[in-house]
Formats: sequence, C-alpha cells, structure tokens
Amino acid sequence: MTPAQLIGIWIKLLMPIKSSVKLKNFGFLTATNLIRVLAVFAGMTATKIMRQTLTYILFLTTFVCLGTTTKVTRVIDGDTFETETGEKVRLIGINAPEISDIFGKEAKEYLSSLIENKTVFLQYDNLSKDRDRYQRLLRYVILDGVDINKKMIADGFAFAYLKYQFSNSSDYKTAQFQARETNSGIWGDGNKETIIDEQEINEASFWQDLSLKAYLVGSLVGILLFIGLYTYFRK
Repeated sequence: MTPAQLIGIWIKLLMPIKSSVKLKNFGFLTATNLIRVLAVFAGMTATKIMRQTLTYILFLTTFVCLGTTTKVTRVIDGDTFETETGEKVRLIGINAPEISDIFGKEAKEYLSSLIENKTVFLQYDNLSKDRDRYQRLLRYVILDGVDINKKMIADGFAFAYLKYQFSNSSDYKTAQFQARETNSGIWGDGNKETIIDEQEINEASFWQDLSLKAYLVGSLVGILLFIGLYTYFRK
C-alpha cells in the first residue's frame, strides 16, 4: 500500500466527522479510525480487531475482579488478620470490638475459629479504597463460598461499619438487624449497651489517631490555600 493510498483511506475514514463535532468527541473518533487503519494493515476487518480488543479488556477486568487467594497466618482482632506474605487485611464493612474492650477477645477468637491457618479468597470492592489509613488491605473474605465479613455481623461478633461506602452495605445492615432481633453474640450480652458506647467512641477517634505528620501536612496545605486565595483576590 502506497502512502497516497494510506492518506486516501485516512481521509475517507475521517469524512463522517462533521465540523460541529465537539473536540472531546474528536479524539474518540480519531482513535476509532486509527484502529480501522491498523486493521487494514493487518489484513483484518475493523469488526474483528474490535472484538479481539474487547476480549482482552474483558479478560483483564475479570482477572482483577476475581481477587486473590491467601493463607491466614494470624488473626489480630475481630476484624483484622495477617497473611502468609505479612500483609495485614481489614475486613470491609465490619467493625469488631477492640481487644481491650468488652467482647473484644470473643470476637477475635471467633474469627480465628473461622479463618486462621486456612486459605481464603480476598475480594476487592469497587466502592471502597484499596487500603485504609493504616495501609491495611480492605477486602471481603470468602471461605467455601461464605462471606466471612457478613457472618461476623450475622453471628453477633461485629457491627456493620456503615460510616464508609461499600457494595454490600445493605446486606450487612440487614444482617445486623437480624442479629439484634435474635440476641446473637454481642446483642445477647448483658453489657451490650457498654459495648455499643465503646464502639461509638472508637469510630469517633479518627482525629485522635492522626499522626503529627498528618497534622503538619494538613496545616501546610491550609496555609498555602490561604496564601493562594489572598493573592488571587488582592489582584
């Protein structure tokens, strides 16, 4: 194929683009036409190359969404554990009592009985962050088809942590309601009111947990923002 023929094909492919097309759409159309030209070089139809491209994209997306498997080597508390690689994992959507709080040891022991020294499946959530502020992985934990996160709530060893968005929030909220109705675990404990109060204090301790470095960075950003606004409005 000569350069003149290639230019002719390119012009022909660009002909459908009208002058009224917005610039942001032009890039997409140009990319689409580029695929068509490359298809001509490869001796393939545009339909065939697009199908192959979509197949690769779907394969990669499926691979990412499937998550990973790992062995649990140590349970730290009722919502956190460590894997064989040394990675710490925080169960998405739940919050168990701290070890030092009432029912904290029971929550840890129950999670240990479910997953410790077992190979589990870690599932990423599209609505959640990949890691929390302590750099722990945020994951759903699946074992033999059972959602361990939800089971901890349903059996009354953890609360539904609805402070942040996650895909299964509605199911977890329902599981907590049912656990409360059946007085399961925490909800059947005589000290449940104290446990709930401790839980609320722990959830409200975000600012207390921030490091000095975080405060300094936040203050610096605030100062720079103030200087920028002052300079802008002074003009």
